[in-house]
Amino acid sequence: MLPNYILRHLNKRGLLKYAAALLATATIATTAQALPDDREQDFQLQADKQLFDQKNGLVTYTGSARLQQGSLIIDADRIVIHFKSDNSVAKIEASGSPAHFQQQPQANKGKVFAEAQEISYNHDERTVTLNNSAKLEQDGAIMQGHSIHYDLTRELINAQSDETSNERIKMVIPAGAGTQ
Repeated sequence: MLPNYILRHLNKRGLLKYAAALLATATIATTAQALPDDREQDFQLQADKQLFDQKNGLVTYTGSARLQQGSLIIDADRIVIHFKSDNSVAKIEASGSPAHFQQQPQANKGKVFAEAQEISYNHDERTVTLNNSAKLEQDGAIMQGHSIHYDLTRELINAQSDETSNERIKMVIPAGAGTQ
């Protein structure tokens, strides 16, 4: 809730814009909950080339690489999977021009589409980081920035601009958001 001293200075239109921004952020934050069975699904990978570095627990896929686990799909020029000592997946890194990510967060929600030059998914911490020309979209709401980090467990999204340029965070909230 906004403090009273701010509420007094906002007109009705300003309050509506504030409420719409909160709603759009909450809509995008629902990406935090993937379909329940996604994490129980096998990883399926395809690419033109594969390099398995058993000593360091890495598998690198290059050339039209695709990873799928349930509704989660990552398409990229290069995908690197980091394994823990027990052979479970620790982290997935994808890079491309751009790399693409999509996932169905819940059965009753629209798919989440994301893209960036670099995508990192930390399987243990349940976080996704989009770096360099990051874009996240769901149900018509769009967030863009230099980087977007979201914590899937806490449902927290943090977008950053590039400090070396004048580019700022951009967000599109569809007309009529929250009126359904």
